[in-house]
Amino acid sequence: MGARRKRKLKMSNHSNHPIAVFGLPLDSLTPVEAVEAIEGLIQSGESHQIATANLDFWLNSLSDRHLHRVLAGCSLVMPDGMPLVWVSKLLGCPLAGRVAGVDLVPMLAELSARKGYRIFLFGGKGDVASRAKATLQKMHPGANIVGTFAPTEEEMAQIDQSEILHRIQVARPDILLVALGNPKQEKWIWMNRKRLGVPVAMGVGGSFEIVAGDVRRAPRWIQDMGLEWAMRLLQEPARLGPRYARDFIGLGRRLPLTLLAGWMQRPYLGDSTLTTVTASRAMHVYVHGKLSSQIGSALQEAASTSLTEGLVMVVHLKGVRQITASGLGALMGLRRQLLEAGLTLSLADLTMRQQFLFFAWCAHPLFDELQSTSRFHQRIAKDREAASRIDIHVKRDVLAEHTQASS
Repeated sequence: MGARRKRKLKMSNHSNHPIAVFGLPLDSLTPVEAVEAIEGLIQSGESHQIATANLDFWLNSLSDRHLHRVLAGCSLVMPDGMPLVWVSKLLGCPLAGRVAGVDLVPMLAELSARKGYRIFLFGGKGDVASRAKATLQKMHPGANIVGTFAPTEEEMAQIDQSEILHRIQVARPDILLVALGNPKQEKWIWMNRKRLGVPVAMGVGGSFEIVAGDVRRAPRWIQDMGLEWAMRLLQEPARLGPRYARDFIGLGRRLPLTLLAGWMQRPYLGDSTLTTVTASRAMHVYVHGKLSSQIGSALQEAASTSLTEGLVMVVHLKGVRQITASGLGALMGLRRQLLEAGLTLSLADLTMRQQFLFFAWCAHPLFDELQSTSRFHQRIAKDREAASRIDIHVKRDVLAEHTQASS
């Protein structure tokens, strides 16, 4: 075993880490803060995906593990739905509020008008993207919208979408707004994000139709009450009726289990500590006390060491007495960082109560390795043995080639 470090964690009332709601790592931001965060991602020099999630996204992710992992891998996930905000309050970790994609679109156009960032509108039906562009430029003169494209079903069905990608690449946008609907838009961005090379790509669903005026938004007082969905239902009952019924039935079935798992966590008011032990190829993190946003900075420090030294991370939870939605969100945020670097985050020594919580909070599909310490060391041993066999095999092949060359 390597160096051991132990620290007592200071209490903090503010967290920069996501909050886990139904297995989704939701960022607690106001709309203005969300735009500031997006600008920071543009300036980072990397490619990022952003999602605005609602109940329908969540329910789709329950039956689609790939979609779940795409959402969990996004740099930002905003709560575009008041039910998710309400559930966060019931879990004791309230989100700052709803951040709707349809609100972010004109706010990003205003940012573009001020800072010159290039925006591309992709998706929508017919000429709705072009009309949305005209509306946004009228609302915010100087908005730098460098292109629009509404692909046909045939174009989207093609395996090789080189023409679509080429149009976007030539326009060189800083922000790509994709209106293909969930889950298509999230999966499309995830599949093509590296080839696109766009700093920020975000799925915006039916936002173009609303911006263009094809769909009427509810008054602000109805939005503030969390009832905008009701007005949408009145306008499109045939399309949205079955979807909303499915969403609320899913919420009704899952919410009691979610609240029960949270209630079963014993409130812990004592000091929390985090100990790190560096072993061969792994950083072991032992949390004692309360797993909440308060340990976020300590966990991030451990993750930074793992990233720098190329170590997988194993978080041991046997000493944890309480897990909060913000603590689980912090773990999900670290998981995303490590996966981007080709590393993994595993959980070890979970109690039965903790395993039930991960299941009830819909987070278990994101953590395949809910394992014991002994199982982890067995896996490391197997990896070493496999690497040794490969090395021997390669040496034998090189020796054989050298012998043939000599003869």
